[in-house]
Amino acid sequence: MSKVVPFPSGTIMRSGKPPYDGAMDARLTAIETLLPTLMTKTDGAELRVEMQKIAGETHKWMLATVIGLFLGFGGLFLAMSTALKPPAPQATQQTPIIINVPGAQPAPPQAPTKP
Repeated sequence: MSKVVPFPSGTIMRSGKPPYDGAMDARLTAIETLLPTLMTKTDGAELRVEMQKIAGETHKWMLATVIGLFLGFGGLFLAMSTALKPPAPQATQQTPIIINVPGAQPAPPQAPTKP
């Protein structure tokens, strides 16, 4: 942090020039050493292009995720609606009616006839 210099009390010099402060040189030197590390217009333009590229990729991923979720939940809905659907009534088969037809009965033995 820089040292804050209090406003000098007493009379104000009316020459139109600020009073010379020895700490001003140190602050100016600190600012001058900091200036080369600040962002320039070309750095800002490169950063803007990179940020737009990242934003475009993020939008693609978000769209793909939304579409995937939509399809996933749609499939889940169809699976659950099929699983929860009541079973279709099956045609009940009646027990077959069995009719036993008696077989041909042998003819009763005839009494022997006398010749």
